[in-house]
Amino acid sequence: MSSLLPDEGMARVRRKKDFRHMERVDGRMLNILQGLELHANVFSPDEQARIVACVLDLQDQGRRGRLRERTYSEPRKWMRGKGRATIQFGCCYNYAADRDGNPPGIVRDESVDPLPPLLAAMARRLVLWRVLPPSCVPDSCIVNVYDVDDCIPPHVDHHDFLRPFCTASFLAEAPILFGRDMRVVAPGEFSAAASIPLPVGSVLVLAGNGADVAKHCVPAVPAKRISITFRKMDASKVPFGFRPDPLLQSLAAAVVRPAMTAASAPPNRSAWEQGQGEPAKHATPQQQQQQPAAPLYQAAAAVRAGQTQSQSPGGGVPFSLSTDEFPALGASPASGRRPGRR
Repeated sequence: MSSLLPDEGMARVRRKKDFRHMERVDGRMLNILQGLELHANVFSPDEQARIVACVLDLQDQGRRGRLRERTYSEPRKWMRGKGRATIQFGCCYNYAADRDGNPPGIVRDESVDPLPPLLAAMARRLVLWRVLPPSCVPDSCIVNVYDVDDCIPPHVDHHDFLRPFCTASFLAEAPILFGRDMRVVAPGEFSAAASIPLPVGSVLVLAGNGADVAKHCVPAVPAKRISITFRKMDASKVPFGFRPDPLLQSLAAAVVRPAMTAASAPPNRSAWEQGQGEPAKHATPQQQQQQPAAPLYQAAAAVRAGQTQSQSPGGGVPFSLSTDEFPALGASPASGRRPGRR
């Protein structure tokens, strides 16, 4: 499978870091959006289709009881704004106190499924492409599957997770709202000081005031949408028995090791440049133009049905949903068996 070198892939990424909205906080004016970064075109249309197909397959596994009990959750849709499905990997996170008395935050004695290989590959790209720093290599993620009218209410992410963290968007563009104080206008609707559109294939990084001073939310969506939030757990909050992904565990050291010169590079220069995570070159207008995408539902359905083996046109990390590279959760690549509920 062919792939672009990291600098070639990063050339298509457009980054915006100058978000600004002033609000009075504790008697002084503060830019509550400081620390936000929007990285567009991180995932190509072809890669988006593979990711969507992966998420839909994981949701199907969750509905069939083939994931660990706390990995998949899909509440009953009893009113507008309620019913968003979630799939947690790496750690079990409580949004509120549970029936066992565990407070909000990471539940250390509860197990969920580990990061699937495709999501681990996404996390690797985020670090190699300088979306996230090597100090925050993700070791957990939560997938949100929104149907029409689902939302995420105003909140600040728990400090069991380090800053920065990020969220990737797929299937449909949606706004994310920010504000020191937010007001519920109607079910799934909120009044906020600032709104940022999240294009498909983009990644929003949250740090600084944007992560800790301002609350954020996603109002009721008009179309089906998927988001994947990648975070690194605080070392003191990691679940008991947690096993980090070997590739991601070694990534931070690989990225920050002393740079090699071209003369001392190993023979496989492509592999060397991928490991080094070369800095982005300035993109030309032609490079920044994104190829028109076929409807993602069609593309994702084709991927799930095995009708396409198109190659990623812009990834330093190849994406694949083959049996060998994307085994069933809890099964070895060779076995291909799906575990039952545990």
